[in-house]
Amino acid sequence: MQEEVLLFFIEGILLIVYVFYLVWDYSAKEVPFYIKALTYFSWILTFSIVLVLPIDILQQRNFQQQQNTLENTEKTQLQQGLFLTWRILYWSNFLLSWFILPFFQDYEDSGDFFWRERMKYSIKKNLLIYTVGLILGIIIIILLALNSDSSDYITNSLIGLANFFGLFLVVLLLGFGLIAIPKRYLKESKEEEVLDKCYKESVYLEEQRTEKGYDIEEICKTLLILEDSYTHSEFQVYISKIIALIPPVYFDQIKQQKIYRKKELPSEYQNLNLKQLGSLHKSVKQIVFDLRRINTKFDILLNKVKKLERQYEIDSIENQNFFIKIVIKAQYIWVNYFRRYYNKYIGYVFTSLSVILMFGEFQVLMKQKIDINIISSVILSISDTTFTNIILLVLLTYMMFCVYYGLFSMKISGLISFNNKHNTDAPSLMFGSVNFVRVSFPLCYNFLQMTAQLDKSNQFFNFFKRLDEFSVFDSTFTIILPLMLIIMSLCNFFNIGDRVMQAIGLGQFAFQESPQVLSSLGKEILLKEKQRKNSKSTSDESSQKSSLLELSKYTSPKYIETQDRVKVNQIRNFDEILNI
Repeated sequence: MQEEVLLFFIEGILLIVYVFYLVWDYSAKEVPFYIKALTYFSWILTFSIVLVLPIDILQQRNFQQQQNTLENTEKTQLQQGLFLTWRILYWSNFLLSWFILPFFQDYEDSGDFFWRERMKYSIKKNLLIYTVGLILGIIIIILLALNSDSSDYITNSLIGLANFFGLFLVVLLLGFGLIAIPKRYLKESKEEEVLDKCYKESVYLEEQRTEKGYDIEEICKTLLILEDSYTHSEFQVYISKIIALIPPVYFDQIKQQKIYRKKELPSEYQNLNLKQLGSLHKSVKQIVFDLRRINTKFDILLNKVKKLERQYEIDSIENQNFFIKIVIKAQYIWVNYFRRYYNKYIGYVFTSLSVILMFGEFQVLMKQKIDINIISSVILSISDTTFTNIILLVLLTYMMFCVYYGLFSMKISGLISFNNKHNTDAPSLMFGSVNFVRVSFPLCYNFLQMTAQLDKSNQFFNFFKRLDEFSVFDSTFTIILPLMLIIMSLCNFFNIGDRVMQAIGLGQFAFQESPQVLSSLGKEILLKEKQRKNSKSTSDESSQKSSLLELSKYTSPKYIETQDRVKVNQIRNFDEILNI
């Protein structure tokens, strides 16, 4: 018992520290403190489920093995404590994922300037959720009035409905992650292919930067015209706030072109109002964030290419102290010799874990024909409690990692995007938190389906057995969802989605273009980016001006026409769309 408490304490400390690091690393510096705190709290609640479930399973197994030595009072207290823990975790997550987090996601996404207007915007967008909640509340009252014994059934139905979306999302994301994670690490061990992929990614990033640069230039022109037209009006303050979000360098060359100062005010802004300015404000926030993300991705890509091209040299270390020399030499040896083997063997480990989980899902699908659950039998055969806890923790953590990998990889321009190095805005943090919470309990339920001999006797199942009692969800989840997961994994493994796109005439969404063309273009782009970064370290001001000149080149008709030809020929693979 003391070993279990110590292990749980260590795991809890590691979880608290790791989640703090994740929130710090991903959240942008301008994200409000209350958003960071809410993100941290929701992630702690979500990830703590991974720690509690193995303890629940093992405690119940200990009760069965020591039922003659344990007092009934002690057993009952522990069971009630675990049951209460699951109840608190579930309903806290329920309130967060369906009410609190969606509200703050849309509140932060709003372009309005006043908090009251932002609240109204968020409430309107979430009105559907609140309407459904109101209707369900009315149904509950009616059913309770008709049948005094129906409270359990209503609770069961609500939990079943709430988990329907979560289980469906688990299937999609788990089917992606179980294949994508091993593939990623195995591909990373083939450095020539990884280098080629980096060149192709740089082409895609350049396309994004060109598009965003053109958008921000058009907005700058509009803002300058608005600033001249409404100099002494009440809107001047709000126009200045929007302009302050954009780096001044984008306005410098535009101001020199008097044609934009003489340009007439667009017709849609003749009768300017706060709603129009709010829309502009929202667009500027998104584009500026996107440009910053792209620059950060270029930094990461340049560093990666530098290592892959064996440019990681050990020169100029003669004047360094002994410790620095050792660190630099160790980094050189790691990058040039051991990194590929690490990726290869960690890929093999993840492949093994994916095979185990896929086999578990297959057992769920075939449980009516196969009485023996092999995964459960192996776990039950281990006598050492600590070792069993670690095995359960590894399997459940990897399963959660596969699901969250898909969420972290999701990139929808203008909507959400997870990027480390302080490049994730508040709406994206809230979007991720919402979906992390929604998939956590369905994921644990699916894990217990794979270990069927364990789930009938622990407190998680006692709380969630209402899913089994609610026959509609039981018959659907235990057959259809595992089957869908297997199909999704096979589609990802064989790149079937890519082939379907080509078959229906959407080949531009896959990668068919000759690698030599994209690779040579990518090399050129990365070389220019490296030169730009070096010039920035010399002089920030001159670098900004050169960046603006580059931007004017990117937005010229000739350059856009060239990029359009590249886009037509370029194809992207399904998992690369998510991973870029």
